[in-house]
Amino acid sequence: MGNKSFVFRFADIEVREREFSLIKDGEAQPVEPKAFRVLLFLLRNPQKLIKKEELLNAVWGDATVTENSLTRSIALLRRLLGDDIRNPRFIETVATVGYRFVCNVEVSEDASRNLEAPETPDGQSGGESVQSTALEGAAAPHVQVENRACDKTKTVTDRKEGSRSFLRWLQPIAAVLAIGLATAVWFLHRPLPPPSISKFTMITHDGRKKFLGGTDGSRVYFTQASPDSISQVGITGGEIAQIPIALPRFDYLVNVSPDGSNLLIAAPQEGHPGLAMWNVRTLGGSFRRLADAALDGAFSPDGNSVAYSTPEGDIYLVQSDGRGAHKLASPGDSPHDLSWSPDGETIRFTAHDVLWEMSSNGSNLHTLLPDLRTSPIQGGTWTANGKFFVFASGGQLWAIDERRGLLRRPRPDPIQLTSSPVHWELPVAGKDGTQIFADGEIPRGELSRLDPHTGQSRPFLGGISADSVSFSKDGRFVAYVTFPEGILWKSNSDGSSPMQLSDHSIHARHPRWSPDGTQIVYEGDSSPSHSELYIVSATTGSSRRLLPENNGEQGDPNWSDDGRKVVFAAQEARDPGKEELRILDLDSGQITPLPGSVGMSQPGWSPDGRYIAALSWDAQSLKIFDIQTQRWATLPTNGDVEFPNWSKDSRSIYYLRMGPDQAVFRIRVTGEAAERVVDLKDWHLSIDLWLGLDPTDAPLLLRDIGSGDIYALTLDEK
Repeated sequence: MGNKSFVFRFADIEVREREFSLIKDGEAQPVEPKAFRVLLFLLRNPQKLIKKEELLNAVWGDATVTENSLTRSIALLRRLLGDDIRNPRFIETVATVGYRFVCNVEVSEDASRNLEAPETPDGQSGGESVQSTALEGAAAPHVQVENRACDKTKTVTDRKEGSRSFLRWLQPIAAVLAIGLATAVWFLHRPLPPPSISKFTMITHDGRKKFLGGTDGSRVYFTQASPDSISQVGITGGEIAQIPIALPRFDYLVNVSPDGSNLLIAAPQEGHPGLAMWNVRTLGGSFRRLADAALDGAFSPDGNSVAYSTPEGDIYLVQSDGRGAHKLASPGDSPHDLSWSPDGETIRFTAHDVLWEMSSNGSNLHTLLPDLRTSPIQGGTWTANGKFFVFASGGQLWAIDERRGLLRRPRPDPIQLTSSPVHWELPVAGKDGTQIFADGEIPRGELSRLDPHTGQSRPFLGGISADSVSFSKDGRFVAYVTFPEGILWKSNSDGSSPMQLSDHSIHARHPRWSPDGTQIVYEGDSSPSHSELYIVSATTGSSRRLLPENNGEQGDPNWSDDGRKVVFAAQEARDPGKEELRILDLDSGQITPLPGSVGMSQPGWSPDGRYIAALSWDAQSLKIFDIQTQRWATLPTNGDVEFPNWSKDSRSIYYLRMGPDQAVFRIRVTGEAAERVVDLKDWHLSIDLWLGLDPTDAPLLLRDIGSGDIYALTLDEK
């Protein structure tokens, strides 16, 4: 269009290039200069995809700026134009590439640039045509007048006839228009067909547990358990290949950059609790630390930034080279499963077992799906086209319909995509907008007893798929919870005469026999994200809430040696740092906080009644409380501690340690160094981690005998 100045018109908006103005609904709107130049460049190239680099060069020239400047200008324009990023009328975002102006644009040259007025018939420019007309009128004045009179009469007649003709056609035209308008309103307002999964394709076939990290469009990256490794496989299947990682130790793959060039990896660090977050090059292996303590994270759609969460419940943003870290929000309760929207403007994550959303600058933090009544939400991902958000809950996949329209409201409830015996976790969106990758498991365990002398294992109670095993004090009876159903049962110690004590309305955990063997106290989830304490008769099976008037979270119950008290973990708000231990007096109903127990969990009363053992909220410290002195002592475990169990003589505590040094350990309450009881390096532990002891203090574990593979699922939009 050269150096000319133009006027651009679209919808109800007029943009005057020469005056540097934008007029909307007849009123001039203020526009920042850089944003106005971005708009002009898009208007001069309607319907054309403009790459980010091209826009940056055209508007900012040689000035050194980041893509954030362009993103901010686009956001300002959208707000000014009243545009919807999810259903754009004007500016469309093409993820990671650039932008396109999608509205039809009318362009005209700005006439105000030619300030000379049109010349008159007195010899100036334009007079020739006027003079010619005058001469023609002088040559035949009478004919001209007659023709004009005739024309006038004919015009009146034509107008009358035209009016009658118009009235004849008006009614059917109006009817057609009304029908068309009603059809258009219905079409724009109609609910779109829900999406569905039309195809399942298994792309790995070894049956080993996997944790998806991401995809670059041609490969899927994941952490593989037992032994731990970071691997990749083609999106259509094929041979699994391990990726060499230069870090001396690592825990798991967190996320993959959009182009697959970088991996986000969580790794332990010597002398520090928690995990550090590293950005590792896929090829070449160079790495850069992004955070000293992190739980989860995700690359932005352009790969230039990383959002990550901390054990303290904060979410930070840092550049992918480790610079510029700053806090975005503090939702609390260990946020995880972070996911960016394709346009980079929204971040979703899981906290408090529900789904949260905020803007990528940390504003507008709020929960989503408050009325969802399935199970805690695990993992979520936007499809590449932004139309759906797919997440896992209750072992199945669900979708939030993100499609918008002029008159169409979004669906209020999520859509269930799968319903099968396969347990689905950790969905990852492919790059084509229709493919979803997910871990598909058929959970199954084998209850096993480990000989502490030989290290050999044998099936226990016939190798049933159950955990949370607890024996009565006399050893005659056993209680257990089936996996994965979560049903509480009791039987004779050899597994005979089983009796069901709970049903599917409650997912049971951590049963404990009363010292007299007549009752069992246990933790149960009666609704998603809400655990309470229950007590059931071991003879009749009648069950009731232990604390009917307490609405807080309760868990990990354990009896005192005389059976008159129960210690448990309580949580008024779902924040692990605010959890504390409390003691319930069964005779009086009085509840007393255990001094100095804030931030502790998994309490266990020693069989002799002298001590209460508990874990710190980060599972890094094992502590014991002396009932007589009312003081706490820390045992030197030197590493992660899971599922502490008292020995029958109250002199030692057995516990499980995960990670590269996976094993069962034992430590004496007198404070000597912990000793390894059984090495679990080659063990495939169930996803439902647990450790128990039989009446001889032999460790009991649930071996994973289920299958786990990665599937490619095709999302059909219909």
